[in-house]
Amino acid sequence: MQDSTEDRAGAKSSVVVMLCTLASRVLGIVRARIIGSIFGASGVADVINFTFNIPNNFRKIFAEGAMNASIIPFFSKLLGKEDRKSANRLFALLCTYQTLLLLPLVLASYFYGEQLIAFFSDFGSDQLALGARLLPFFMIYLLTISIGSIFNGLLHCHKSFFHSHAAPLLFSITVIVGVHYLSPYVGAMSMAYATVVGGFLQGSYAYLVLRRYGYRIKPALDTRGTLFKPLMRSWGKMVFSSVMVVVVQMVAFWFASSLSEGSVTAFSNSLIFWQAPYGIFFNAIVAVAFPMMSRAMSLSRRDELQKISREALINLLTFLLPSTILLFALSSESVSAVLQTGNYTLQDANLTALVLRYYLLTMVVAAWFNLFQRVGYSANRFTQMTVVTSLMCLADIALMWLFITLDFGIKALPLASMGSYAFALILLVVLLRDVYPAHRDKALFKGLGKVLLANIPLLGLCLLYGMLEMTWYESGSNLRNLLYLAMLGVVGVATTLLSYSKANIPFLRLLTGKN
Repeated sequence: MQDSTEDRAGAKSSVVVMLCTLASRVLGIVRARIIGSIFGASGVADVINFTFNIPNNFRKIFAEGAMNASIIPFFSKLLGKEDRKSANRLFALLCTYQTLLLLPLVLASYFYGEQLIAFFSDFGSDQLALGARLLPFFMIYLLTISIGSIFNGLLHCHKSFFHSHAAPLLFSITVIVGVHYLSPYVGAMSMAYATVVGGFLQGSYAYLVLRRYGYRIKPALDTRGTLFKPLMRSWGKMVFSSVMVVVVQMVAFWFASSLSEGSVTAFSNSLIFWQAPYGIFFNAIVAVAFPMMSRAMSLSRRDELQKISREALINLLTFLLPSTILLFALSSESVSAVLQTGNYTLQDANLTALVLRYYLLTMVVAAWFNLFQRVGYSANRFTQMTVVTSLMCLADIALMWLFITLDFGIKALPLASMGSYAFALILLVVLLRDVYPAHRDKALFKGLGKVLLANIPLLGLCLLYGMLEMTWYESGSNLRNLLYLAMLGVVGVATTLLSYSKANIPFLRLLTGKN
């Protein structure tokens, strides 16, 4: 009975994360449209987007994923032992040293902003001057968002999933409102002011929630007798992994730029569509499962860790497989209905859809790989996970080169990604077999098989639709086509839900409270 209650709570927490992530994606699109509608494709817009991308890349490397993956196992261990005093001290140390690490970057951006922008760009003098004015504000945002990532990681450990994922919504809302109302008076600086206020509000909200659990921000430098040093070693390995992933992305863009005209845009836009379902469902499931895995491992409860891992693998397939099937079947329709307008032609949309279809074949494998990584982090095997990530990145680059040499064209990029993820997943299953012997887990294969069978109706419906060879979407992005696309999506989702209900898929049973 206890397990049933905890399972149901975990499932509902996943739904909360899904809804918050969906809201975040929608607000992100609205934010981009607001900025685009006000500043257009002008030189000012180029400077805003380019300059904001600098702290954004730092955020991807030093904060968020890297920080959360590092701190959750350590804080889960302390909370599992109910050692709140040590947890509070470690929290204070992390906030202090994160500030000391990033504050020099803020100061450097203030005193040498123009030189930094000039080094990374070919902007003219006016654009350099504007970039130099924007950069210090964006770097302050980096500081607030990086400390906020510590707050969010701790909220995950305390199972406060709504607050950790609602906090980022404040940033998007603030930027949307700020740019809309301030731009007539201060122009591009409206983005700078709104970014700082939004980052502060996001961090403040998360911190106020954390205060309920007894955490306080205060200066702390003495690391003796704490888990600070081993945590920092783990974080350093995570940073290295993040750098490797960023390098692979840069190499992929470089390879795409060497192909036919439009390949870079097709590659970039296909990732936007791919990341929508992946980000929503992967974050929802793993954000809940990872702290639970870490706590189970810290308490030496291997059976519990394996149960959580098994259910997360099945749940990932439960949501990502129908997403893959439906988006694969409607790839051309989705891209055309959303993007095909103005100078973005049907040919451009078809090329993006082609790349997207190949990337979709990677979705489930990529999610499983990243989940097994969390199993490794829970077992404190950060070095092993870093080595596997490095090997995967090297394999990705090698396969991209090989497939392009073999004249695969733009398809080389998703095919290389598919091969490298599959290779890395197999490697992790072998390396972590003492922690979670997935290859011998009969319950896992039974659950996966059940989900596969439940998706046959959707697959059949999509194959039938494909045989009709409809061309309604070729007229591009307009209200009628968007409504058609939404209607087809609703039919696909309804088919999946009906099939899952008949198949008695566990995740849905937990949500409805049925035994």
